[in-house]
Amino acid sequence: MGLGDTWDAEEQEEHTDRARLISQRQGPPTHSIVLAVMLFLVGTGLLIVCILITTGAIDADYFFPGQGWKQPAFTFLALGLVSFVPGFYIARIAFYAWRGEPGFSFSQIPSVRM
Repeated sequence: MGLGDTWDAEEQEEHTDRARLISQRQGPPTHSIVLAVMLFLVGTGLLIVCILITTGAIDADYFFPGQGWKQPAFTFLALGLVSFVPGFYIARIAFYAWRGEPGFSFSQIPSVRM
């Protein structure tokens, strides 16, 4: 199909049927939700470790001997944010879709094949 071509009626109907099937997905995407919750929990744990290292409650030499406290704190901060943010985002969408809040649906969650 070229840049200026238009869709004929059959192609348009096939496209709308495919979009309708995608939007009428049966049930929540459980694999994606489980992965999001795991990312959320791991990210929360890593951020807590970062806070504990920064405050001095955990000795940074335990994780990185001879490096001081900055390197381990920034390492746990970076890893914690990378896992916390997407996990929280998808878990929040799943929670609000489960509650039936307007504007949220399970079709907004990308499916993950495990």
